Amino acid sequence: MKETSRTLYLSLLELDSGSRQVRSELAHPYEMHRTLMRGFPQAATEARREYGVLFRAEPDEQLGRVAVYVQSLVEPDWSYLRNGEYLVREPEPPKDLARAYGRLRSGQELRFRIRANPTRRIARPKHGDEGIKGKRVALLREDQQAAWLARKGRERVKGCPGGFELLTREVVEPDGRRCQFPSVNICDEGPQWGQRNGGTLTHVAVRFDGILRITDADAFRATLARGIGPGKAFGFGLLSIAPVRGA
Repeated sequence: MKETSRTLYLSLLELDSGSRQVRSELAHPYEMHRTLMRGFPQAATEARREYGVLFRAEPDEQLGRVAVYVQSLVEPDWSYLRNGEYLVREPEPPKDLARAYGRLRSGQELRFRIRANPTRRIARPKHGDEGIKGKRVALLREDQQAAWLARKGRERVKGCPGGFELLTREVVEPDGRRCQFPSVNICDEGPQWGQRNGGTLTHVAVRFDGILRITDADAFRATLARGIGPGKAFGFGLLSIAPVRGA
């Protein structure tokens, strides 16, 4: 799947963390998703998926604002958002990332950040628990979370390579064994609850920061455009990249 011929927009919205609506949406991210989707045309099917909308909220308590990054395949219209009630300031025009992403190459190393919901599906439940077969469960240990992201680099979804690998660091165990571990910082932001279609959903929010290496540039561009993992309507899955300093 190639994304190089498509536009890919990135918006930065600065929200007022003193706003009652903003505080409510931080506590219930699906409501923020609904607010953001008003900036896009109506779609015949699921609009978030059709327009490739991904977002990530990053609160800054010291500045009293929330930076919200919104990525999409079509240009949004934020004119319905009002300064002083939701926004701190008028947003700048969205940036089109397609040209910059078109220059990405295999073997290139990049800094990255992603807020994700690492999970696994239960394929073989224990006897008596057959009713949970196919359901997702959260991965709670750091080694499981790092391994999950590494797997997404190899296969983003079934049959589609992620196009990247995590750089690793060598660790010497007490018994002298040398082991390789992903070189990534993992911040567990804890459980997050949300309402959707009348039900309550619980997600485990995990932020990853580190350095990756592109293994397949076309596949990696598709990963950037489509995001990683479940829960995208709840603010998960947006992969942000930047050059490695000094590279």
